[in-house]
Amino acid sequence: MDKNRNFERELPANYLLIKHVDASGDKKLILAYSLLSFVPFLLLVPLLCVIAYFASGYNIIEEWGRIGGAPMLVTCAVLLSYIFLHELTHGITYKCFTGGKLKYGLSLTVAFCGVPDLYVRRRASFAALIMPFAVFSVIFGGLTIGLYFVSPLYSILAGVVFAIHLGGCVGDLHWILLYLTKFRHCDLLMRDTGPQQWLYIREEEAKARGIAPVLLLSAGDAAAKTPAEENESKNV
Repeated sequence: MDKNRNFERELPANYLLIKHVDASGDKKLILAYSLLSFVPFLLLVPLLCVIAYFASGYNIIEEWGRIGGAPMLVTCAVLLSYIFLHELTHGITYKCFTGGKLKYGLSLTVAFCGVPDLYVRRRASFAALIMPFAVFSVIFGGLTIGLYFVSPLYSILAGVVFAIHLGGCVGDLHWILLYLTKFRHCDLLMRDTGPQQWLYIREEEAKARGIAPVLLLSAGDAAAKTPAEENESKNV
C-alpha cells in the first residue's frame, strides 16, 4: 500500500480549518463527554442484571457479599490494560496507513494517541478513529454473551468492561458521527496531536456547504501551528 497517498506533510494552501476539538482543555466538552460516558453503563449493566435474574435466578445484590476478590481484581486488570490497548489500536492503525511518528500520552482527563506531524486523509483517519470501537466491541460483546453460559457473574463483569469501553469511545464516536453526517463525502484532512484534533476541508467545499471556518483566538490554540512552524519555534 502506498502510504504517501494517505497524508500530507504540509497543509495545502486551499484547505480551511472547519473543526477543532480539545479533549484536554475544553471544559464544556470534557463535561459533555464525561456525562455521555456513563450512559452505556447505566443502560447495559442493569439490563444484564435483570436478564441474569429472570433467566437463571441470579441476584447480583444478594450474591455481592459472596463474590471473591479474584473476579474483581481480574476486571480491574482488564480495564487498566484496555486503556493502553485502546490507544495502541489507534496507533497501530495510524502506523499502518501513514508510517508516521506516533505520540502517546495520559492526562487527568484523557488518554491519547496521535500522529502530530501529518495531515491525515479521510480514509486513514476514519480507520484510526473507528478501529478501537470495532475491535473491542466485538471482543467485549462476545465475552459478555459467551461468559453467561459459564456464570452470570462473569457475564455481568464482562458487561461492566464492555460498558466502560463504550463510554470510553465517546470522543471517537463523536468524530465518527461527524464524518458520516456533516462532513460526509468531504475531501478532508485531520491533524491529530492526541488530545486535540483539527479538521480541514477544501475552501470551495466549505463555501458550497455553507461551513464557516474556525478562528482560533486563545493562547492555548498555539498548538494549531503546523508541524513545520513548531519545529522552527523549537530551534529558536
